[in-house]
Amino acid sequence: MNQRMKSSDNDPLIMNCLKKDLEAAIKPFSFAFGPSLEQDPRVLVANIMERYKEHWTPKAPNQASASVMVDRKPQEGRRVIAADPSREPSVMFMTSSTSGGHVTNVAGDYITNDVDDEQLVARMRNASALEKLTYATGASWNPRRACLSGTRVTTLALIHDWLWSLDSRNIFHLKGVAGSGKTAIAHAIAQALHKDGRLASAFFFDREDPARNTPRFLLTTIARDIANLYPAIAAEISNALVKEPALVSAHISRQFEAFIAGPLRRHPVDSPIMLVIDALDEGICDDSDTDLLEILRDGVAELPSHVRIFITSRPTKVIEQYLSGKSHATSHLLDIDSHENRQDIAAYVDSQLLDDTIWSQMGTPWPDEELIRDLKIMAEGLFLWIATVFGYLRNAHKPRAKLRALLSKSHPQGELEPTKKIDKLYAAILEVSGDWDDIDFCEDYALFMGAVMAVKRPLSLATLRALHGGNEELSLKRLPQRFGSVLVGLHEEYAPIHTLHLSFREFITDRASKSPYTHKFYVSETLHSQRLAELCLQTMVRELGSTTIPGAGYLTGDNVDNLDEGIPKLSGISEHLLYACEYWGDHISDVETPNSSISEIVPQFLPHHNIIWIEIVASNSTFRGSLCVWHWLNGHGIIFKDLYDVDSQARALFGLSSRLAYIGQLSEAAIAMQEAVDLHRTLVAEQPAIHYTKLAQSLNNLSNRLSDLGKKEEALKTVEEAVILRRVFTLEGSGKFIDSLAQSLNNFSNRLSDVGRITEALIAAHEAVALYRQLAAERPAEFNAHLATSLNSLSNHLSNLGQGEDALSAIQESVTLRQALAVGKPVACNANLALSLNNLSAHLSRLGRREEALVWIQEAECLYRALAAEQPEKYNAYLAGSLLNLSRTFLELGRQGEALVPIRESVALYRALAGKRAALYNVNLKNALANLVLVLLNIGNQEETREVVREFTSLPM
Repeated sequence: MNQRMKSSDNDPLIMNCLKKDLEAAIKPFSFAFGPSLEQDPRVLVANIMERYKEHWTPKAPNQASASVMVDRKPQEGRRVIAADPSREPSVMFMTSSTSGGHVTNVAGDYITNDVDDEQLVARMRNASALEKLTYATGASWNPRRACLSGTRVTTLALIHDWLWSLDSRNIFHLKGVAGSGKTAIAHAIAQALHKDGRLASAFFFDREDPARNTPRFLLTTIARDIANLYPAIAAEISNALVKEPALVSAHISRQFEAFIAGPLRRHPVDSPIMLVIDALDEGICDDSDTDLLEILRDGVAELPSHVRIFITSRPTKVIEQYLSGKSHATSHLLDIDSHENRQDIAAYVDSQLLDDTIWSQMGTPWPDEELIRDLKIMAEGLFLWIATVFGYLRNAHKPRAKLRALLSKSHPQGELEPTKKIDKLYAAILEVSGDWDDIDFCEDYALFMGAVMAVKRPLSLATLRALHGGNEELSLKRLPQRFGSVLVGLHEEYAPIHTLHLSFREFITDRASKSPYTHKFYVSETLHSQRLAELCLQTMVRELGSTTIPGAGYLTGDNVDNLDEGIPKLSGISEHLLYACEYWGDHISDVETPNSSISEIVPQFLPHHNIIWIEIVASNSTFRGSLCVWHWLNGHGIIFKDLYDVDSQARALFGLSSRLAYIGQLSEAAIAMQEAVDLHRTLVAEQPAIHYTKLAQSLNNLSNRLSDLGKKEEALKTVEEAVILRRVFTLEGSGKFIDSLAQSLNNFSNRLSDVGRITEALIAAHEAVALYRQLAAERPAEFNAHLATSLNSLSNHLSNLGQGEDALSAIQESVTLRQALAVGKPVACNANLALSLNNLSAHLSRLGRREEALVWIQEAECLYRALAAEQPEKYNAYLAGSLLNLSRTFLELGRQGEALVPIRESVALYRALAGKRAALYNVNLKNALANLVLVLLNIGNQEETREVVREFTSLPM
């Protein structure tokens, strides 16, 4: 947890004294209790358990320890640690009696069941940092997709021999045409390795899945899996992430060295590390996308020989160029014409014919040996072909007749290459799906199939129908029999629809256009995306214009600056309206020349709904950005450009960023603030005198957002620009902007400290204090609160340089100022005073003056209790943090019995808070539980300690 003050997102016109000081004072909440300002609660528990081993109930010597069970459910990127201290109370816990440490995750959350103490301590030391690495959803192996038992014997034997040879050939590259069964083999290999306890990681690329169609999450997923198996490697990766958080989103070449190659070189392991990567070609967008291939060609060649990587792919030109003929890679081409492959096809056909659905519909006599023989021959070694045929038969009316017709039409005149074979099958299935001489059918086909191909995420029949104004052609009654063999999801009204295999998408969006016989099946993704742009706009104009959405408008008017509610949940949003809001910008970007319909509807939409669609997305989905619309408008003439209110949009994005940060959605918050900066830069170019101040404020806040994401250097560069701008304002405005400059200097000092430039950080903090002293001397009522905030920050930087007494003086002055402010405005300023009292208590405790520290933390707790009694939703979290600090202070004084009551109350408060907002408060609950463990161990309550540790480890970060 970051424990330093961060400057707020204030605007003098809209932020009052209370909010400014609350935002700024949270950062120093607990800095004084340990060398690390970002200690993780899991480290604290591990340190506690290690320190108190002698009090921990030992196992009997003959009792075997159960292994740690790993929950491999991936994290969704929403884990939050008090996302923006200017929005949420931070939690303080003392660590003066514990040692620091780095922690890593073990591929997700884990549950322990009587695991031995040494192992538990080690696991908990390595339990947090790796959670920052994205674990790809759905990328693992699936036993139901493995090849049929008894098939692929020779190929599997070759792979098995390579796996255990441990020679210099790190890579086994299984090549084969589309539909040859490569993925089934990959699932079988992964399943077998998993059964033997040898599988380190498996990653199955998928062109249809945004999380699995680039290498973006490949190395982070593999790194987490390997770290789960090898604690020493976990510790090294964790340390690297602590030292350089930007590695989380760094280029994959840097991730490979930091997470895989480097740790494996430095930590030899005594068993093979087996990796499975399927469909490599689906993770490479084009021939210029060679970053991963360079790693496989050059980086993997330097890995130890016990690292074995099994890869499948189509034999594309670029993959062959990088892997073929390399000494560390061996390859094998699946020969679909081999005798063994045809035997395997026959075995697969026989197994499928036992399916009750097919058997019951084939009529008598069945089985028809002649028909079955022809089917096996016609497969010509392609598993995808035969699987598609059976999928077709399961949905067909009179499947036996359909099979005869299919085999007759598909009989080749000579050998066909595999792609043509599959395309011929797709063409045969589509040919009988309707009457292609019927204009209405052709239009309906284009309508439906074009939409399925053009949507940016799979949609259900119900949603597609609603987008198309309730078109009954898109109905459950008609579509399964037509397209159920090539599309998945047609049998349920609300199931997402997607293609059975990538090759079908490639056929109808590309290859079908190249033959006069198949051109009727062709759909243009771009043209249908343009049609969806129109449908999305029509949907939004129709539904947003006719319905009032409760809670909407939170990014307009005065609401944009009210952050107390974060992002309100907007109810009553249909799936088709949500999709329209999410992706209309993507679709309109495909419109090169607006037609009359779009030219008419854009002016109806933008002046009235250009903010509410963003509100809907932020409330019900993931905000991915909005400026693609602005860029499109700029490229289509002044008539569209003038419809976009840049100033109000920038203000809305500024407010959105702050609200997203308030609820801990940090990546989205950074995107929104970056867009606000981009718009303000445009406004500055047109009216610099008016908009420079807004640009500087946006840069200041963007620095906060980048810092939240661990992008320390980017955050420093951004706030440095804000400081430069505000220095210019101050010089040109005869001191008018001193307040703003001081605010950015506070932020600048924190960013300098983040990158280890602590002496420069102190200089900037001193300058900020000096500026606020100047302002407070002239207008104390307006600026004493700001001076108190700046003194809080200064005390942190002084402490970082070991100047404890000076740090104490600074925080004492801050307290004195806030005490005076609270006399005049107790309700408005008591919360700020309580925060400074917490900080003062921390400084005193660090200097060994614990009795004095107790006095101030008790006063802070009393203030928060009174505030929480009046406004529990706003102040319960602050009260919980103060109670936690009070407990630790009692413990430091040796008053263990008195420490128990406040920490129990703190835990209870955080449980309630986490029950409502788990993503934001789970980390605070874990902090409180960690401190409860320490208190329980001190009073000798081992039984309850174990229960608390179980609760602790069951909570996600």
